[in-house]
Amino acid sequence: MTPPETLWTRSAQDLLDATSSRQPTPGGGSVAALGGAFGTGLVAMAARISLHKAHKAGQTPDPALTAAPDTLEEVQGRLQRLADEDVAVFRGYVDATRLPRSTEEEKAKRRAALDRAGEAARAAPLGTAQACVEALELAGSTLPHTHPEVISDVGAGAALLRGALEAALLTLDINLRHLEAGEGTRLRAQRDNLSARGEALAAEVVRRTREAIAGNA
Repeated sequence: MTPPETLWTRSAQDLLDATSSRQPTPGGGSVAALGGAFGTGLVAMAARISLHKAHKAGQTPDPALTAAPDTLEEVQGRLQRLADEDVAVFRGYVDATRLPRSTEEEKAKRRAALDRAGEAARAAPLGTAQACVEALELAGSTLPHTHPEVISDVGAGAALLRGALEAALLTLDINLRHLEAGEGTRLRAQRDNLSARGEALAAEVVRRTREAIAGNA
């Protein structure tokens, strides 16, 4: 059986070239998830280094720091899957638009396929946004326990996650354009909550990172 196609086995140069090409994938949704995964990785790296240094110094790390790497790894894995999912979702949408529509039965099947594709196109960036906010929450909880030598990496990770969150929400926005009240209202409220929560978290982590750097200068 052929393994599923994934962005994660491509070289960095190949991925960059594909993103810059005329091809529509990987697009904003996938790149948002990619960026979120790397931002999460920076927070995880800082947590692991801080844990290592604490153990080496004979210190007992804070429970929040101890638990962070595994939780961040789970969030990162979700973002990795969402990057690939966004590519598959777009291709599914294109396939749906190409379905025949000569008869009423064909038209109904095409409409149903487009509805399913639209639902998937909203779920992927929403999932990315949720994962970015979770990673930002972990960045905030681990920052006070991060070793001074790697505290800038937590702030850098939060900055990347903030951008990834905004990119994911923009991708969601374009897929919400024609959604009516009811489901549309619910998703827009969820979107707004994620935006506000993520922005507040990122701003706080970056601010505290700058203060810590200034204090350790």
